[in-house]
Amino acid sequence: MRNLYLLCLICLMTLMGCYEPPVDFPEGEVEGYEPIYSSEFDETVSVGESIEIVNPGQIYVKGELLLINEIGEGIHIIDNTDQTNPINRGFIRIQGSENMSSKDGVLYVNQYSSVLAIDVNDIQNIRVISKHSTLLRDDESEGNVPPATGYYFICPDPSKGEVIGWRLTTIKGPKCYR
Repeated sequence: MRNLYLLCLICLMTLMGCYEPPVDFPEGEVEGYEPIYSSEFDETVSVGESIEIVNPGQIYVKGELLLINEIGEGIHIIDNTDQTNPINRGFIRIQGSENMSSKDGVLYVNQYSSVLAIDVNDIQNIRVISKHSTLLRDDESEGNVPPATGYYFICPDPSKGEVIGWRLTTIKGPKCYR
C-alpha cells in the first residue's frame, strides 16, 4: 500500500512539472515579434548608393572588397584596397537578409525564407542568378509563429496574406505568446 502512495505521489509531481501557468498579456509596449506579410514585402534586389552601417552581421572578403551584411536590409560593398581607409562603395538592398555565404563569385543570401544566388564577379554588374522560394521554411505552419520562444507576438491575420517572416521590435498589447 505504501508503494502505491509513493507511485501516485511521483506521478502527481511529474504531471505538475508539465503544467505551464497561463501567460499574462501586457497592455502597454513590450519587446516582441510582428509578422511580415507577403503583401508588404518588396522582393526587389537592387544596387544603390552606400548607406551607414548600423546593424552589421557576417563579413565576406572578395578580392579587395568586403561584403558586410546589414541584418534585415542587405549587403554593404566596401572597397578595402587601402586597409587604412576603407571606402563604402554601395549597397545591395535585399529585404530580410540575415545570413550569407560565398563561393566562386556567387553570393548566397537569404531573403526571409528564400535563398538568392547573386553573381558578384563584376561588382558594377551585380545580378540575381536564381531564387529558391521557401527553401528555408521547415513546414507550412512554421510561418504562423515567430522563430524564437519566450516572446510575445502579434497574432497573424490571414486577411493580410501569408506570413513570410518576423521582425523583433516594440509591439503594443500583444495577444499571442510563444
